[in-house]
Amino acid sequence: MALLMKNDVSTPMPLRFRTRSRFRYGELALAACGVATAFLILLDVGGAPLAVLKLLVCLVIPGWVALSRIPALDPASRLVCIVAVSAVVYATVAVVLAWTESWHPRPVAAILVLAASVAIVSLAPSDGWDPGAPSRRYKLPRQIRAYVPWLILAVAVPLWIAGLGTTSDRKLDGFGLLRAFPPIWYAAVALTVGLCIWGVAARKQFSNRLMSVSVTALVLMLYSSASLLASVPRLPWTYKHIAVTDYIGTFGHVTPSVDIYNRWPGFFSLSAFLGEVMGYKDALDYAGWAETGFALVDTVIVLAIARSISKNSRVWWTATLVFVLANYVNQNYYAPQAFSYSLYLIMCLIALTFLRGTPAKWVAVFEDRLRDRPMVARLRARTAPALAEKWEQPALKFQILAVAAIVMIQIVIVVSHQLTPYLAVLALCPLFLLGYFRPRWLGPSLLVIALIYLIPNVAYIRSKYGLFSGWNFFKNTGYKAGPAEPLIFGEWTLTGQTLAHGAVVLTAITGLLAIAGFVRRMLHGEIRTTLVVAWLAFAPILGLLGQSYGGEARFRVYLFALPWLAVGVAWLFFSGPIRTTKAAVGATASLSVMALLFTLVYFQPEADYRVSKEDVVAGKWLDSRVQPGDSVFETNYFFPLLIGPNYPQYLQAGTVTSLADYLKDSAANISVESIKEYAQQVRDADRTYIVLSDGQRQRAIQRQLFEADLLPQLEKKLMKADDVENVFNNGAVRIYEIRKAD
Repeated sequence: MALLMKNDVSTPMPLRFRTRSRFRYGELALAACGVATAFLILLDVGGAPLAVLKLLVCLVIPGWVALSRIPALDPASRLVCIVAVSAVVYATVAVVLAWTESWHPRPVAAILVLAASVAIVSLAPSDGWDPGAPSRRYKLPRQIRAYVPWLILAVAVPLWIAGLGTTSDRKLDGFGLLRAFPPIWYAAVALTVGLCIWGVAARKQFSNRLMSVSVTALVLMLYSSASLLASVPRLPWTYKHIAVTDYIGTFGHVTPSVDIYNRWPGFFSLSAFLGEVMGYKDALDYAGWAETGFALVDTVIVLAIARSISKNSRVWWTATLVFVLANYVNQNYYAPQAFSYSLYLIMCLIALTFLRGTPAKWVAVFEDRLRDRPMVARLRARTAPALAEKWEQPALKFQILAVAAIVMIQIVIVVSHQLTPYLAVLALCPLFLLGYFRPRWLGPSLLVIALIYLIPNVAYIRSKYGLFSGWNFFKNTGYKAGPAEPLIFGEWTLTGQTLAHGAVVLTAITGLLAIAGFVRRMLHGEIRTTLVVAWLAFAPILGLLGQSYGGEARFRVYLFALPWLAVGVAWLFFSGPIRTTKAAVGATASLSVMALLFTLVYFQPEADYRVSKEDVVAGKWLDSRVQPGDSVFETNYFFPLLIGPNYPQYLQAGTVTSLADYLKDSAANISVESIKEYAQQVRDADRTYIVLSDGQRQRAIQRQLFEADLLPQLEKKLMKADDVENVFNNGAVRIYEIRKAD
């Protein structure tokens, strides 16, 4: 995903197709690829390489038709918008198919791709592409030192691959993967981080080609290492989302009475749609790649946002690096919130690119007063005019398309996630009302769209979750790491829980540096852009006034503020007219500290997150066997019961019961008869399954859910009982079945 971009975004990059014929050949090749892909989809030709090809073509073809004739668009923004338009098209189609119970993803996708391919062939190229522009070829540097960064990257990537190959993650403790990674893994990441920092802080900045490759490598190293080490999706809460996707894909419709996910099915319908198009019926086969995929997509979007705001390439790449190195929230996994977050950032990018306007008079007067303050005036006089940013209004002919795109994106977000639409309203609506973005009515329209969908579901949400949880900003803000064997350095003891506090430090550093960047930027007289970015960073905090979101609201606030905080940090070091030694040292030190803290915080809690393949296999087996009226006992520590299309069976009252509660209540008298009586009190079940997982048992003991010797005692008695059968055993998981007496 490395991007080839020109340094100055004030003028569009000339296309690589320099003549009309070359441009047409490129489009004809794309159209031919689309036609071939349509037939592959229709015939259901599978395989991993073809699955990737089908996904890429599906995400490019419709967006290309919509955006290829818009010449004045930044390359990074073009890439983001092409994928976004395609995703919105497929999401809309998928939701309609699920709601109407007309689930035929492959024929519909084939028709869409084929129609888009025909449109590419039939549309003539626009003169806006300037086909007669002189060719701009990449020239190899003559100096040997220019190859040094590429050599560093060539060393770092193999080291990283070798490091992953020698990582043993079978016995993780409170330090997670920090102890598991070998030194060469850390060396590879350190080399790549150092290379990226060198690229933005050096006196002669790296080319955008090199920076693109370096940052892409860094994102892969940081956000795919844990996933590559796991044979199944690593986060336990991913499996409920896999189950909902498989439910829609298997039965071809949604059932709003089942759960809240069936009432907000946008992401799940899209995933099931594209999964079947790729040839995967089970979301388990591709959900593990979501973490890396969303990380790459969000990084490109943040880069595009920075390019739309600033002409200074150091600002672009510093902001991008801050976003990568400070995004410890771990919200890139297979989930509707990750999908909706990317769409929200695209909405902001579209508004910043196409919908800038002149603010209201009283706002302009306020800006002038800030700009005319003596200190600001003196610093502004010393700022190079070439670096002064302007809040220029774009051409009107693209505004209608931009407005339509934002409306459609908000609709897809609204049917995909419960919280994101309102955070988008908090961020964008005031800017539309104040006139920073035009037309003004679009801001309130975003709220109206969200409320129209919410109103029919208000009663359900109020009964299950509650609409508002109060004004408590600090509810559930603490993070408790699992217990771990401490590391002792003389008189200093370090534990996993100590490292977990690094998240607070990383958040504070990012926030303080960003605030300082906003202040410095305003002192240089750049008022309007700074106010807009600062508001986008502050607005998510207002979400805490209404909902704690199960204690996760603080993470969402930080995540939604992070892209704009990253721009503020970049402004702190590189908002001046020239690159200074002080700025370079400050940026180097800050990014290095962020990289260190991110590594500690992101990889430390891995023991709490990891789900074993054996547990997943057992969960799939149970999903295929459990019937209405059955009961299941498990330790209640992230065992993936909700994993397949039959997951609604587990949502019935009394189906899933806490084995931990039974062990606590019957610790003094554990027997087969006592567990039968306990199960009878919970539910008069036809069959009772007891799930005993070694991994879940270990974690339940660490969490002190029950005493260590209670579960082995219970299993011994189950094995001796005549009316109990061991119906599943894969070594790490045993499932016992107690049948109801006739």
